[in-house]
Amino acid sequence: MPTHTGEDMVNNMIQKRNGIALFLIGCLLLVGVGSATTIELSGVSISGAGQSASIPITIDTVSTGLAGYKLNAALSTSGVAKITAVTMPDWASMKNVDGTLPGESVNITAVDLSDTIKSGATNVPVATLTIEGVAAGSTNLVLTVSELTDDSGNAIQFSMSQAGIVVGGSSSTPTPSPTPTITSTTTATITPTPTATITSSPTVTPTQTITATPTLTTVPTITPTPTQTIVQLATPTPVPTVIANFTADVTSGPSPMTVKFTDLSEGYPTKFLWNFGDNSSDSTSVVENPQHIYRIPGIYSVSLNASNSQYSNETSRANYIVAANMRMPQRGDKTSMTIYSVPDGAECYLNNAYQGITPVNVTNLTPRTYQLRLHKEGYYDIVDPVIANNGVLPTFVSGYEMVPHYAEIGKLVADPPQTGAAYIVTYPELVTTYIDDKKVGMTDVMVLNLAVGTHNLTLVKDGYANWTDTLDVRNGLAVIQSYFYDQPYFPPTNKIVEYVNMSP
Repeated sequence: MPTHTGEDMVNNMIQKRNGIALFLIGCLLLVGVGSATTIELSGVSISGAGQSASIPITIDTVSTGLAGYKLNAALSTSGVAKITAVTMPDWASMKNVDGTLPGESVNITAVDLSDTIKSGATNVPVATLTIEGVAAGSTNLVLTVSELTDDSGNAIQFSMSQAGIVVGGSSSTPTPSPTPTITSTTTATITPTPTATITSSPTVTPTQTITATPTLTTVPTITPTPTQTIVQLATPTPVPTVIANFTADVTSGPSPMTVKFTDLSEGYPTKFLWNFGDNSSDSTSVVENPQHIYRIPGIYSVSLNASNSQYSNETSRANYIVAANMRMPQRGDKTSMTIYSVPDGAECYLNNAYQGITPVNVTNLTPRTYQLRLHKEGYYDIVDPVIANNGVLPTFVSGYEMVPHYAEIGKLVADPPQTGAAYIVTYPELVTTYIDDKKVGMTDVMVLNLAVGTHNLTLVKDGYANWTDTLDVRNGLAVIQSYFYDQPYFPPTNKIVEYVNMSP
């Protein structure tokens, strides 16, 4: 046994103890690195070549929601198994599987465009891989996550495990290998049992000679139990640049025209501001896919501003919507009339065709009775028949005093009426009209005191199939509906508008 001095032995003991202490401190620091999110998958055993098994991949919890992920799934050992299929989750509005299947590696991407995965969701499906055995042996399914992002665009810290895959031979029963767990912690059991015995038997002579014979016995026992630790942090996903874009289901037609707009913006915007361009009381909207009614004829430009947490972009389309005037019949001699209201500024319609804002002069009218409707925000609609007299130029119509609609301006109305009216116009006229299977007369017909709610309308004319529709009757208002039959129009003599009172 080699001989050491007492000083050498003490230094060796100190170095060993310091090394053990540093190792323990390093383990404790690793244990402190934690994550509340775990990507879970488990190993499988496949009985032999040509047989298959499925490995579902899930996330145990997402405390701040899930915007999407991008990962690579690969088999660690070639020639043992292959990936034959990838099943994506229902929540992935945008999904992509990039790779040649069957194969030993595949890239998977999913994005939650509909905000299906909310904050606090648990057991979130990521994907399901179908694995087919190729030859007897074992391999691991290894996931490499390049992006895992929450609803705020921040990277999600996570831990995950590998999946052991065992493919058996034709005459043996495979035993799956343990599934190693990849987490963001390291667990080690260290049992140091150093035993140092120093025996010194110095002999002091007059020449001061000291002979030391130390015996140092150190028996450290360190039994680490690693769990194959890999600390893996997702790379933060950069917030994408927003490019605003949209479309509409219709861009031209007669007013009033209902248009449904659809957002097609890129960059996953979360806020929207629409401007429909007609300066109406509801000409703007913050809804992603809004609907707007163009009641006044004109040509309108539409713009959309879309933004996410970092970027904003706006696109405008000039002269995008064309709301045309409903063409009125041109029949015989023409006359005109001027229509007033108190207060003025009301939208004026004749037979549901927009004429302008009161006071308004309407020209080129065929002498007949028309259905007049005046509409103004905060007031009840006025619905009244007006007669354009033949040979009288012009016909002045006045005295329409509009009644405030208190319910629309926040006031209470004592015992408000619970009935409305319906004016049914057909071209040509004299079509038999039924409401809720009850005959109410021949068109054009004004039906008064209809109960609020939905009613069934049936139009009956010889030589044509019955025309069925519904009437949505609102409290204190009149609904006007026009119907056109495809045939030449021959005006009847002595045109009459029939009035029917439906009150008990």
